[in-house]
Amino acid sequence: MPDCAPPCPPLPASQTGDDESFRLLVEGVEDAGICILGPDGRVVSWNEGAKGITGYCAGEAIGQHLSVFFLEEQIAAGLPQRLLAEAEAHGRVRDEGWQVRRDGSRFYALVVITALREPDGRLRGFSGLARDLTTRRETELQLREAQDALRRNELLSHMGSLVAGVAHEVRNPLFGITATLDAFEARFGHSREHAPFVSTLRGEVSRLHHLVHELLTYGRPPGTELHPCSLSSVLEESVSLTGSLAREREVHVALRVEPGLPRVPMDPGRLVQVFQNLLANALQHSRCGSTVRLTVRRLVDEGRTRVECTVVDQGPGFVPGHLPRVFEPFYSQRPGGVGLGLPIIKRIVQEHHGSVSVGNRPEGGAEVRVYLPAEGEPSAETYSGSR
Repeated sequence: MPDCAPPCPPLPASQTGDDESFRLLVEGVEDAGICILGPDGRVVSWNEGAKGITGYCAGEAIGQHLSVFFLEEQIAAGLPQRLLAEAEAHGRVRDEGWQVRRDGSRFYALVVITALREPDGRLRGFSGLARDLTTRRETELQLREAQDALRRNELLSHMGSLVAGVAHEVRNPLFGITATLDAFEARFGHSREHAPFVSTLRGEVSRLHHLVHELLTYGRPPGTELHPCSLSSVLEESVSLTGSLAREREVHVALRVEPGLPRVPMDPGRLVQVFQNLLANALQHSRCGSTVRLTVRRLVDEGRTRVECTVVDQGPGFVPGHLPRVFEPFYSQRPGGVGLGLPIIKRIVQEHHGSVSVGNRPEGGAEVRVYLPAEGEPSAETYSGSR
């Protein structure tokens, strides 16, 4: 490794004091990398700011071609040479993009290259200025994501109010249809001739009732009151409520709860809906003779306690390309599905200050994890990114 040379070569004694002041000014700039390149694009001088941004001291940078600071794919595309050519042709060129430090890490930079010419117009070299915009770019991306999330939440809120209103209006005609079917059967009896039509109508009405219930649940405004309760009773009730479906599908449901589980602030009825829906989804996608497992355990992260509930099945799992969209309202992989099951689950879990994630197991089958803060613990945002 070459010795670190002075940031800029000393100026000849014949140069004026103004030149010396300018050199000292350039050397002292720490928030921007400033360098001089020769006509061939190799570094001639290097200031302290360039060292701070790239990790190269002057002794390592001087003599290197400009391309050493670019990514391999940028070099293969001829970007460094193109920037120099544009600066020579037009006097100056600006570029924003990723560059590489001495340690191989990347940073996002604004680079300005200016052509330097002799009085007679001959190219003397180039000046280069670089600013590290990585932090600013990350902040802008986070702000944009937050704004997008806010817009989505506002849209979903409006949509929730809309679908709830529609669902309320639909319920009255459904009650009318059901009453008419009851009256029809009372008048004409259960004749073999009419039975297929009545059965079809009742099935469709039942499906519409389910859809209306899902719409009303999804459109329900937040404001659930939470009280510390035992999670075990909620889970046992959820398993009991899906027992008939398990028997119909010939699938075993195995519930395993870690002893001494802490209490969870909850609305028990709302959480029963969460685990009933999760178990029902798992049962509907499980093959005959398989097992759906609901496992609950305590997790401690940095001294804070939460409860992890995992539902796994032995079915085909989620389609990998669909995973980013499974929590979108009305998006369903199942023929005839409403597409509100997982969005409702996510909304209820968030009302409990928890989080939910989905994925596929390496050995096959779907996996859904619900995280709930234990009594007296902060909400799920504290655990962002942890598993």
